Amino acid sequence: MRSPAFWITLARGILAIALGLALLVQPETARPMLANFFGMYWLLAGVISIRWGARGERARGLPLVAGVVGVLTGLAAIGRFLMGNLLSEVMVFYFLGTVVLLTGLLHMFGGFRTGEERERQWSWGSFLLGLFEIILGGMLLIEPLERGPGLNLTAMVWALVGGATLIGEALRIRRQALRASESDDAA
Repeated sequence: MRSPAFWITLARGILAIALGLALLVQPETARPMLANFFGMYWLLAGVISIRWGARGERARGLPLVAGVVGVLTGLAAIGRFLMGNLLSEVMVFYFLGTVVLLTGLLHMFGGFRTGEERERQWSWGSFLLGLFEIILGGMLLIEPLERGPGLNLTAMVWALVGGATLIGEALRIRRQALRASESDDAA
């Protein structure tokens, strides 16, 4: 299986599940990982969105913009200590909160998919993921440096639900690719 969308989606799902379990088992130890995880997560999501937008026939602009913003925000979160003179940690969390909130709105109301599909689809999983992203993004915007139990609980549930959703999406992408390969072989 050589589909980059499969591997990136699977990696995002595994990262999310790992973070959710770490927040469940050892919340105090996992808390410093949040910004790094968010950065890596949105960096990968941005890459997928750019790829999807570049290949899409419809709605090219929104995925491309979301992808570029995701990549830049992910890089800012990961490199926040290197860019301390240019961008304060509070600003990084404001950017993260904004990206998380906007992504949540897209998931809830648009069913924004970043897989191999060229259209948006709404689902209850997307809605639930979006709801947690809106709450998490709002928390990051309201109190960007607060690392209390509310943020931990919301991030944990988001990570576990999102991770399971992403792994399911990766398996769906893989099944589609295998079916397409079998169809090509039969033809």
